[in-house]
Amino acid sequence: MTAMKRTSLSGQIADIDLKLLRVFKTVVECGGFSAAEVELNIGRSAISRQMSDLETRLDMHLCLRGRSGFQLTEHGRLVYKATQELLVDLEKFRANVNAVHSRLVGNLPWA
Repeated sequence: MTAMKRTSLSGQIADIDLKLLRVFKTVVECGGFSAAEVELNIGRSAISRQMSDLETRLDMHLCLRGRSGFQLTEHGRLVYKATQELLVDLEKFRANVNAVHSRLVGNLPWA
C-alpha cells in the first residue's frame, strides 16, 4: 500500500493566506498572543481565531498556547522560516517592479 502525500496548500496562495502568515510571524516575533496584541492592534481572541484559521488552512499545529505560555511546534518553526523567506521574496518582487518605473526601456530610432 502506498502512502499518500498530504498537500494542504494545493491551490494558489490567496491574500488571506498572506495576511494569516503575517499575523503568525508577528505572534512568533512578539513571543505570544498577548504581546502581539499591541503590535497587530487587534485583540487576543481575534489573533487566536486567525491562528486557528491558519492551522486549519495548513492542516498542522503551529504552536502550543495556553497557561504555560507560547511555544512553536516543529511544524511551526518550519512554517515560520518559510514565511520569513516568502515575505522577503515578496518585498524583492515589489521593489523590482517599482524599479521598472524609473528605468528607460526600448530602442532608440537612430541606434
